[in-house]
Amino acid sequence: MSEPRKRRRPAYSCLECRRRKVRCDRNQPCAQCTAHGASCVFDQPPNRADSPPAQEKPQNDSNVPIHGTVSKTRVFGPGHWMSTVLSDEPYRGPLAACQEIYEEPPEDLARTVAQCKQLARDIKNQRPSRSCLPADLHRSVPDRPVLDELLHRYTLSFESSYRILHVPSLHDDYQAFIDHPDGVCSAILVQLLLVLAVAGPLHDDPEVRRDMATKARFWIHWAQTWLSAPLEKDRLTIQGLQIHCLLLLARQVHRVGADLVWISAGSLVRMAMQMGLHQDPSNLGEHRMRPAELRRRLWYTILEMNVQAALDAGMAPMISESDYNTQLPSNVDDDQLDESTPSGDTSSEPSFQGLLARSLPRRLESVRFMNRLQEEPSYDQVLRLGHELDDVCRDAATAMEQMVISTDRQFAASHCIHLLRRFPLCLHLSYAARVSQNPLYSYSHKVCLDATVDLVSLLDDELYHRLLLSGGGMFRDIITRGALCIFMELGTHLEADSLNFARKRTRARQEPLLRDARRIVQYARDRMLHGETNIKGYLFLSMAMAHIEALLDGKPPREAAVAAAHQSLETCHSILHTVADETETSQQMGLELWSQGIESTQGVLETDFDFLEHLNLDRLGWTGWAEWTGTLE
Repeated sequence: MSEPRKRRRPAYSCLECRRRKVRCDRNQPCAQCTAHGASCVFDQPPNRADSPPAQEKPQNDSNVPIHGTVSKTRVFGPGHWMSTVLSDEPYRGPLAACQEIYEEPPEDLARTVAQCKQLARDIKNQRPSRSCLPADLHRSVPDRPVLDELLHRYTLSFESSYRILHVPSLHDDYQAFIDHPDGVCSAILVQLLLVLAVAGPLHDDPEVRRDMATKARFWIHWAQTWLSAPLEKDRLTIQGLQIHCLLLLARQVHRVGADLVWISAGSLVRMAMQMGLHQDPSNLGEHRMRPAELRRRLWYTILEMNVQAALDAGMAPMISESDYNTQLPSNVDDDQLDESTPSGDTSSEPSFQGLLARSLPRRLESVRFMNRLQEEPSYDQVLRLGHELDDVCRDAATAMEQMVISTDRQFAASHCIHLLRRFPLCLHLSYAARVSQNPLYSYSHKVCLDATVDLVSLLDDELYHRLLLSGGGMFRDIITRGALCIFMELGTHLEADSLNFARKRTRARQEPLLRDARRIVQYARDRMLHGETNIKGYLFLSMAMAHIEALLDGKPPREAAVAAAHQSLETCHSILHTVADETETSQQMGLELWSQGIESTQGVLETDFDFLEHLNLDRLGWTGWAEWTGTLE
């Protein structure tokens, strides 16, 4: 006869303490959850014998904690950098020390901020809204030498990682446009304009870069109009997908709704799946090399854009490895892709897209992991996934060392490094921010610092530096995540070393990091010279740098931060005045050329990507860091 089953002892500890297997003091909230910033929830004991278990009871919506950060009309998942900054963790360092200044800013400081914001609004108000494709749009393209150079720059830069176009076909379409500029079909014209927009910041001539930046915003809005035609089936073509990819890339390069690309990327993924790109062409009866390879390349480009956009938005990628069976693209050059070439022929040298595609499953998993809605994962899980991402980056670095990277391909290498290295940084960032409270997270702190130094080193690539100056979205990593890591590191060491001789030793030891910090401040200023209208990033970083320098020199940090705020605000005000005047002149020139096409549908299809621009200046300091650096472009 079996022994009677023992009654299960009721659990009095909270769910988080039971998961972490630590002692709970049973307070509400308990000390453990308070120390780790976790949600403290207790099981409710059943009232009757037939009551369902506590975990099966539907919870009241008001008691369910929000996973992530709410910012106006959007929700950022736990993997977004805003969620780290706006958490309840007691941050330390120069950025936190500036909070008191912002909570009660001096009157002249607030007045200058208001003036800068008004100038920024004036600049944005002159940007075009959505409109029909003008009949004389082809006249907006630059002269032939500039066209040739931009086309060449595009094929050597983005096309290496984002295999969107078949380069020989692009050249054929380009020649058709040159021969009959007013008779080319709309799809070819829109595709060409977006290629020029994407490559515009890479031209050597500053005048050409400024001219292309002005025209690119018009082209982007007209391309959006073309893609959003009522008959969507007309856009369900390979060329329609290519134009959609170019549009998303151009929006990030020129800061046109760059922080909202995740929404559009989801639509792009669904368009591609509707066309069957998530199934390998061999399963669809396509065995010719060229069409099969183009579909594979385009699918993995779309997946790459989607996972990068999800990482920026702090949201799930909404697709997993089990949702597609498309084989990896080959390494065959475009010139070797011929209708008669049998599928399967590959070259021996790896491609940048191949490196990215092979690491895609791990990176998709990491973004889902960072932004999942369940309870906070254990740190062991973070370490496991982090080691897998480290292996991915290490394998890619080894492969790139074996590649012959000429000067022409250096941009492509920098872009590939950026696309990969930002994932370990994002995965570990929220834990690195808590290292002062829990030394267990020191590994995350090291990973973030190493990744940040790698990102800052991308500024050494002159061509990629130009993109980092003009771009939004992921191209702002150095201002957001990178600055966060470097100033946290500097602040931690300076607060620990209060003695004079210790400060001198710290300065010598931290000099490389100090150089990177100064470089980030200068980089934030340079971005404003290239059209950035958000003054808050440069203002806050200038104050943080002044705070650090004052601590190193044994001077009062608050006075130094206030002085830096005044000086940086004067700089911002002067820059915005100059940019506003230049923008007004450029817009007048553009309106004279295309006014008929713009005015014909003004306001019919409004698409203002900048509708989330207003900030609450009453919440600043560390808790306001996200607002000061994270405003949508």
